[in-house]
Amino acid sequence: MRMNYLKLIQTLKKDLNTSNIEFETVKFFRKDFVSVWIWFWVLEQYYNNNNNNNTENIMSEIPNEYASRPTIFKIIDDAVAKNYFKKILNENDKRKYNLLPTSQSIKEFEEWSKVFKGF
Repeated sequence: MRMNYLKLIQTLKKDLNTSNIEFETVKFFRKDFVSVWIWFWVLEQYYNNNNNNNTENIMSEIPNEYASRPTIFKIIDDAVAKNYFKKILNENDKRKYNLLPTSQSIKEFEEWSKVFKGF
């Protein structure tokens, strides 16, 4: 089956115009490359049922040339403050926190991603 690239481009353009209005979590995380990376990483861990999704692990996933530790922590803290992520103290290492998407983040991600069905 051949991919319809024109349809994909048109869908992406439409998505850029509408999804930031419809989904506040999508708008928040799509503001820059590092935010998107963090968003996808937390969601990936969630859908993989990974309980070892702590803040230190995300630091090793994002290349240093993209963001510093303080920048990554600021994005995470902003997401927590807006109730898009939950920080839960890691049971094995009390110095670390596990990150989980909130129900709003999960719901909006799943709704937003429906636009990409069929590609």
